[in-house]
Amino acid sequence: MLNPGYALVAALIWALSPIYYRGFLAKFDFLSFNLLRTSTAAAVLAFPALYLWDAAGLNYAFASGIITLACGDSLFLLSIRETGASVAAPVVYTYVLMIQLVGVTLGQVVPYTNFAAAVMVVAGVYILSKGGEGKPRAKGIVFAVTAGVIWTVGQEFIQASTDAGGSVGSIVFMRNFAAALALGGACLATRRFRSWPRGVGMKGYAVILGIIVSDLVVGSLLFVYSISVIGVALSVILTSLSPLLTQVFARALGKETPSTRDFMGGVLIVAALVLAVAF
Repeated sequence: MLNPGYALVAALIWALSPIYYRGFLAKFDFLSFNLLRTSTAAAVLAFPALYLWDAAGLNYAFASGIITLACGDSLFLLSIRETGASVAAPVVYTYVLMIQLVGVTLGQVVPYTNFAAAVMVVAGVYILSKGGEGKPRAKGIVFAVTAGVIWTVGQEFIQASTDAGGSVGSIVFMRNFAAALALGGACLATRRFRSWPRGVGMKGYAVILGIIVSDLVVGSLLFVYSISVIGVALSVILTSLSPLLTQVFARALGKETPSTRDFMGGVLIVAALVLAVAF
């Protein structure tokens, strides 16, 4: 019997983490915070990665880390800061559909349902762009869409690294290590370390690091294991529920106040992702 629990727990983790990231971004610069994320994940994964070391495909994993985690995640964090997690998460997850549609340019046969899903995504993003009161959302949505495009490109490198026979632990470590190197260089070049927040305290850092590890380490490993148990398609469908869960939890926890229109846009996008992957 197939066990969807691993993917559902990953979806739950990935639904909650962006909500808390917005609060952290009120203290941290987005590049500095992304450096903290990736360097923490690399440090946690270093020992198991070295123990299970396999150099196959790590050049692709290195490239994926720079593209997906350093560039894509930085834009996603910017989007969270600008629009909130309940808007940024549904928009950035359109990358799942983008991956499907990339097959058109590669000469693959893409089901007609994917084109219907694309229309649903456009409608969902449009609804989200019009749902805000007060602060404009256009900039944050552009950041999220761009992050989705970058994640789409980065997924090709992840696929290449796994196809080369690399171990999961080594690949995940190398992605975070590469991103941390790139982000560290960027922070040094732009002197962002001077604006590192003060007064966070040990308890504050414990909470931050706990969220980071659950997101980049636990969530990622659960997702990869889920693929091995129930396959890629069902794993992606289940984890694609996380944007809608983000909206629900953001409102339930009192962190954000997504409107009825925001929920409509989120439901449209999640339904489009399920349609694209399931059929």
